Amino acid sequence: MLEQRKLLKRALPFIFLGLLAFVVYLFIFVDINEMLITIRHADFLLFAFAFVSTVIEIGFFVLSWQHFLVPLEANITFKKALTYSLVSNFIDLLLPAESVSGEISRIYFVSRDGVNTGKAVASVVTQRILGMIIILAALIAGAAWLLILQFPLSSLIQSLILFVAAATTVLLSIILVLCFKENWTYKIIEKIFAFLQRILGGRWSIDFWSSKAKENTQTFYESLRAFSKNIQKLVLPILFSLASWFFSVLVYYIVFAALGYTLNWGVLFIVYSLIVTLKSIPIGVPAEIGLAEIAMTTLFGAFGVPLNFSAAATVLIRIVTVWFRLIMGFVASQWVGVEAILKGGNITTQIEK
Repeated sequence: MLEQRKLLKRALPFIFLGLLAFVVYLFIFVDINEMLITIRHADFLLFAFAFVSTVIEIGFFVLSWQHFLVPLEANITFKKALTYSLVSNFIDLLLPAESVSGEISRIYFVSRDGVNTGKAVASVVTQRILGMIIILAALIAGAAWLLILQFPLSSLIQSLILFVAAATTVLLSIILVLCFKENWTYKIIEKIFAFLQRILGGRWSIDFWSSKAKENTQTFYESLRAFSKNIQKLVLPILFSLASWFFSVLVYYIVFAALGYTLNWGVLFIVYSLIVTLKSIPIGVPAEIGLAEIAMTTLFGAFGVPLNFSAAATVLIRIVTVWFRLIMGFVASQWVGVEAILKGGNITTQIEK
C-alpha cells in the first residue's frame, strides 16, 4: 500500500547504513569465520523456541495494555488490541523514533475506535511507567546478583549501570511528579500553546486545540484517579507485564543456549536492561539498527562472552526481536490497511471483517 511503501522507502537507507556499520564493526573486532561457524553449529530446533517466546511475550504485552484499559471502562477486545499493537510495532520499527511513535500510534488507534484520548494516554503512560520500573529493578537485581557471586565488573560497566539506573530513576521521578501534580501539567500546556501562538503570529487560532488538550488532560488525571480507586484491577496487568518481560528476556537466554553457551542470568538482566534503555531513546535510526547490534555485541563481550558467541547471538536475537516482529507487523498492517488507518479509514470495521 502507498503509506507502507513510503515508510519502507524512507527507512531503507537508514537500515542499510546501520547494517553496514555493524558489518564494518564485525570485520574490525570479530573473527567473522568463527562467528559463522558458531551459527552453523547452533541447535536450530531450540532456536525456534525463541520465536515462540517472542510471540508469547507480545501476547502478554497486549493483555497487559488491554487490562490497563479495564479500570477506565474503555474495554477493547484482545483481537483489536493485538492488531493495534502489531501495526504500531511495525510503524515503531520503521520510524526513527522507536517507542515514541509506537505509543502515539496505539493512542491514535484506540481513539479512532471510540476510546477517549485521555484514557488512551493514561493506559499507555501507566504501562510505560510499569515497564520502566521493571527494567530498573532488573538492572539493579542483575548487578546485585553479580556482586554476590563476586563476578568481575569492569569500571566501564559499573559506570554504565550507575548512569542508566540514575537516569532512569530521574526520568521516572519526573513522570511520577507530573502524574501527581495536575496543576503543573496545565501550566506546561498553557506555556506550550502560548509559545505556539507567538510563533504563528495570530495567523491561525489555536484555541480549539488548546481547549482539546486541556480536556484530554483532565480525562487523563481522572483516569489516574480511577486507577487509584481500583487497585485490585491493576493486579492482572502488572502480572501480564512481568510475564511479557520474562519471555522477552527468555529470548536472549534461548538463543545463547541454542549456540551451546550458558549465560549468567545476572549478565542477561543487565545487558537486556541496557539494550532496552538504548532502544527507548529516539536517536533517528529505525529500530536502532547497527547501533543496537554493536552495543549488544560489545556488552556481552565486556562480560567475558567470547566475541564469536556475542556476535552470533546478537545476529540471531535481532532476527527474532526485530525482523520477525517487523514481518508480523507488516502482515497485520496488510490485513488492516495502514493507508486507510493513516488517512482516517475505519480500522474497527476492517478488523471485524
